[in-house]
Parts: sequence; structure tokens; C-alpha cells
Amino acid sequence: ESARRSRYRKAAHLKDLEDQVDTLKAENSCLLRRLAALNQKYNDATVDNRVLKADMETLRAK
Repeated sequence: ESARRSRYRKAAHLKDLEDQVDTLKAENSCLLRRLAALNQKYNDATVDNRVLKADMETLRAK
């Protein structure tokens, strides 16, 4: 009886850990997508900033 309860607890714990792994993998995937989107926005803003600085220098030179 004790061994059976121990096996049951161990199996339940393993199931909980597997569920946690699945949850963390899904969260990680979501965070990676958000990071990629933010990196793209950062890169776009950097390009826009360079263009604006070049335009500003052109206007100053006139």
C-alpha cells in the first residue's frame, strides 16, 4: 500500500512537472515572438532616426 501511494505521488508529481514544462514552452514561444517584433520596431526606428539626422544635416547646410 505504501509503495503504491508513493508511485501515485511520483506519477502525479511527474505529470505536474510535464504540465509546467508545456506551460513554460508556450510562454517562451510567446516571449520570443514579442522580442522579435520589438527588435523589428527598434531597427525600423533606428533607420528612421538616421534618415531624420541626415535630413537635419542637409537643412543645416543650406
